[in-house]
Amino acid sequence: MAKTIEPKELGLAGVLQIGRVDRQIGAKGALNQTWLVASRTCGQLSEHEWLKLEQQRWGVENRTHHTLDVTHREDESRVRQPNAVTVLGILRRISNSFKQVWAKGRPKREATSRDWVEENQFNRRGGIELVTRQFKSDNLEAKV
Repeated sequence: MAKTIEPKELGLAGVLQIGRVDRQIGAKGALNQTWLVASRTCGQLSEHEWLKLEQQRWGVENRTHHTLDVTHREDESRVRQPNAVTVLGILRRISNSFKQVWAKGRPKREATSRDWVEENQFNRRGGIELVTRQFKSDNLEAKV
């Protein structure tokens, strides 16, 4: 039985669309339901666009936040002072950026975030060289 519910009844004032994404990972995986809310109308945000945005969001989660959570254990941090949290967050993201540069050309099995930390944790000279070396941009080619 279907029932129309106003967003305000759910504590979601301003919501114009509510959607559900069903995911099954693998042939025998459990079905996961994720509920999504949007403050745009169907004309402003189609189902296809909405799904594309959700996939992009998970891409960010997998590339950035997972690394921050696993390698840097950001979720376990006991730091609560706002300025310290901000500085540590910036340093962790810089480390992620350097890890991506370091990983280029390495086999995936040897280019994990844990490998990055283990190899470079006490390698100050390698870190300085990584920070100070010049990178050739993929988009710009040097003209002779």
